[in-house]
Amino acid sequence: MSVVSVRQSSVLGTVAHELRGPLSALQMTSELLDRDFDVLESQQVKVMISSIHRRALWLRGLMENLLTSASINDGQLQVVRRPTNIRNVVEDIRPVVEPLLARTQQRLRIRSSPQLPLVAGDERRLGQVLINLITNASKYSGIKTTIDLTIGVRSGKVRVTVADRGPGIPADMASRLFEPYYRAGRTDGDGMGIGLSVVRSIIEAHDGRVGVKNRAAGGSCFWFELAPLEGVVTSESSENETHDYERRIG
Repeated sequence: MSVVSVRQSSVLGTVAHELRGPLSALQMTSELLDRDFDVLESQQVKVMISSIHRRALWLRGLMENLLTSASINDGQLQVVRRPTNIRNVVEDIRPVVEPLLARTQQRLRIRSSPQLPLVAGDERRLGQVLINLITNASKYSGIKTTIDLTIGVRSGKVRVTVADRGPGIPADMASRLFEPYYRAGRTDGDGMGIGLSVVRSIIEAHDGRVGVKNRAAGGSCFWFELAPLEGVVTSESSENETHDYERRIG
């Protein structure tokens, strides 16, 4: 069997493994609702519906990453760039990520400079980047912790940082985190290792940069930068405000 065939088989096996758990849970929960709806209390029904909703959102995110990864591999990743306010993109994806964070009682805290320039961005693709970064942060953070999302300007670029309170990134793994199918030594079957590679490809398609660093107080900060539209930058005071905040959470 060729190396390509072995890799394809491994990827297909991982996809099947990733899908099996949430699909089984969806099947079981929907069967319970169908069978016992008339005798279930309203709170029980609400919990079950919330569970179905979270798993449906997770599956949609997985499908988006798989389709995007396939487009990247075929050299056909497309971004449609229009004047975009990153704050609006963040607000658009909150209804997607907050139910996922609620499962572990985590909270998304958003901080932004009062003035931000627009960027030339594909809102749907940038939303996908943010969802991937936030769900990645959630995966490595503990129960009832806060995930910090910061939007500001640094060195003339619009920078978005997602900071978690997990174990941090080992120095020997940091340079490979954005590689396709790299799982940072994880062997527990949690995740396919494509989310961060999708992040990098989308940001680079916007002529931007991505990176990661460890927080001094524990955890990691994943960030991406985009050039402001038509060279517009924020005021000096708003840039300093964002820098101060990043030092506080670091």
